[in-house]
Amino acid sequence: MRILGAIGKNGSGKDEVLEHLRDRHGVPFVATGDIVRTLAADEGLEPTRENLGAVSARWFAKRGPGCFVRLAAEHIASQGWPVAGISGIRSADDVRLLKDLHGRDFTLIHVVVSDDRVRFERMTRRAEARDPKNLEHFRELDRREEELFHVSEAAALADYTLTNDNALVDLHAAIDRLVAERGLLNLSETAATRAARTPDSPALRG
Repeated sequence: MRILGAIGKNGSGKDEVLEHLRDRHGVPFVATGDIVRTLAADEGLEPTRENLGAVSARWFAKRGPGCFVRLAAEHIASQGWPVAGISGIRSADDVRLLKDLHGRDFTLIHVVVSDDRVRFERMTRRAEARDPKNLEHFRELDRREEELFHVSEAAALADYTLTNDNALVDLHAAIDRLVAERGLLNLSETAATRAARTPDSPALRG
């Protein structure tokens, strides 16, 4: 099983990477944010940033760091998907857990936008109620997420970095190059060999 993740600051386009892999290359993905929103709904809470943050904190305290990416990986395994993505990777704990579980079959893509004003403008265009309403609030959200998750530390562990300063078509082209030129969707040699060794494989025949 191969796991793909994308990491970046708010409005960087990290989810767009996984959405393009799904739409163009047929790679499903699981969002940890959806897991948290489901847990909040089970508690009768509105999906505000504050409520979702409180739910996350309780689960981290109860289940430990990386608990949401672990749940996502378990869901992917239960579906039998050979390649899938995980949205919502934020901390070095998330990255280390997935590397421990999947080794070379976990690939992390860091998405970077050079100007935080560009990220803010892109976020405002999606017009979600939970998003910050001004640039100052947006920058404060960046600071809080860095203090809480140490996103920059996790991003430093990425296998690839994509710059998303230009048009969406340019980001899509960069993703497609990773697929075509770097074998992004291919299992590692070890995993592919292991998967091939079924009871009918010559390697296992007496």
